[in-house]
Amino acid sequence: MEKIVGLKTLLKKSWRRNMPNKTEEQQALNRDERAKEKLNEGSAWMSIASVISRILGVLYIIPWMRWIGDPHTGTQANALYSIGYNYYSIFLSIAIAGVPAAISKQMTNYMARGQYGTSQRLFKSGTVMMTVTGLVCALVLYLAAPVLSKNLPAASEEEVVLVIRSLVPALALIPVLSIFRGFFQAYLEMKPSAVSQVTEQIARVFYMLLTVYLIRKVLDGSVATAVAHSTFAAFIGAFVAILTLGYYYWRGRSYYQVPEGYVDTNPVSTRSLLLEIFKIAIPFVITGSIIEMINLVDMNPYIPIMQRVSGLSHDQLVYEYGVFNANARRVIQIILSFATAISSTTVPVVTDTYIRELTHVPVEKLSAQEMKKTFQKTREVILHTLNLFALVMLPASLGLALVAGPIYQLLYGVYDPLGEWYLQISCLMAIPMGLFYVLVMTLQSMDEQKKAMFGIVLGVGMKLLIQFPLLGVFGSEGAMYASLLAFVYMCAYYFMVIHGRVNLSAQAVIKRLLGAFKASGWMVLGGGLLLILMKGWVGPTNRLGALIELAVIGLLGGWIYILSIAKSQQLDVVLGTKKAARIRQFLQIETK
Repeated sequence: MEKIVGLKTLLKKSWRRNMPNKTEEQQALNRDERAKEKLNEGSAWMSIASVISRILGVLYIIPWMRWIGDPHTGTQANALYSIGYNYYSIFLSIAIAGVPAAISKQMTNYMARGQYGTSQRLFKSGTVMMTVTGLVCALVLYLAAPVLSKNLPAASEEEVVLVIRSLVPALALIPVLSIFRGFFQAYLEMKPSAVSQVTEQIARVFYMLLTVYLIRKVLDGSVATAVAHSTFAAFIGAFVAILTLGYYYWRGRSYYQVPEGYVDTNPVSTRSLLLEIFKIAIPFVITGSIIEMINLVDMNPYIPIMQRVSGLSHDQLVYEYGVFNANARRVIQIILSFATAISSTTVPVVTDTYIRELTHVPVEKLSAQEMKKTFQKTREVILHTLNLFALVMLPASLGLALVAGPIYQLLYGVYDPLGEWYLQISCLMAIPMGLFYVLVMTLQSMDEQKKAMFGIVLGVGMKLLIQFPLLGVFGSEGAMYASLLAFVYMCAYYFMVIHGRVNLSAQAVIKRLLGAFKASGWMVLGGGLLLILMKGWVGPTNRLGALIELAVIGLLGGWIYILSIAKSQQLDVVLGTKKAARIRQFLQIETK
């Protein structure tokens, strides 16, 4: 048999013969190291792709806002765009129903047990299911658009209907795209998914900019028509992404076939597979749509509540909603992409490690205390994931909050203290939001779906409970404070559940993350001092001045952070020992 590399080396140990002469302990250590390497490699691919996609998704706003109209018109257009996408995201979550993540998890599960035929049938059944649900949900969204457009922070209901219906073609296609990505992720091959994200965004942004220029500058069309074409661009991007994934599958098609002559020892019926998908997928759809749930709590009651507790006009309320729910959140999608990349890689890696330890020591034979002592390797993978999250998310969130003013001015073309403040709050909110994704995916990787859903009930309940009073006290920013507290509450609950499952202590987490906190603190201190000096010397600037500020502060802050994590050996977690050692040698840094 030809040598199989990558994931098959990791997963097919259970059936391959003529194994190298290694002790079980050495094999276990090698598996642990490979699991960490796969987590790092997969997270790197997904993070790079997500960041490139998000940066494209933010940078396009500069010409888009310029062509759509003046800054006030642009912010209202952005709010209309955001309203359409909020509903679209909810329906997309229902259409996908968590199936891609569930299938990725279960395919890895079956391959870890040596059931490769079952794994393939699971994917085929899921593809049929996604095609049907995508079409059904697209039809429902089209018919429900007039009802969904009532009492929203937009200029008119007709504009909202137009924008919502422009997203129907994308809603029909993207579920199929998502399950193809889940297929590759089950093999821990993140490169195809990553590349498809980039090609999807390039095609989407190209269509958006082309149409908004033609509609607004050449044809003198309406803002609503331009926004509708911008949202329709999601369909164009999805089509290009499917072509990209098809190319990768065709190129490596022999790799994904069931080994010749191999027969599953415990075959599972198709009916059982479909029931299993539904059972696992429901928690994934709820956890995957939490951001949209929070957005709905912000969007639907916002105008009625603010009209009662503030003296602002409807036009001003639409503007403020556009600033915090569209302008600010569009920017933090860049840093949230790190968390979603790490969490999407976490599911198959934690599942594989957890299933192996669970198979080694049957859970039904363990007492509660013994269970806490059993999952040492799973606990180590989770700690590694949290460390990777902190090393990426902390500097990204804090650094973005530090330069919120220049970024807002660069993107939206106007110095707006309100926009800067809302963006800073959103950046800090991104930390518990990102941590939520990592923790909830970790929890579901260990089959704790019920507790994952219960945590969301607690979080959304808290958001609903405190939304009204916080809006009354703080105004529009109260909605962001309510979201921040809700995510912190959910993260605390999930950590308690994980602690009870694998004995993950708070002390171990704090000790592991201390290096990331220290390095981020030095970065903020150095960058903050430079920002104060530059503001004192230069004062308010235009877009070019904002770009210069951003570049200078970003370079200094990034340099301080890299030096800090390189010296404390935290860079090894992100890049691996060999690459980190070469960087330290190049920078002539001695480790502590």
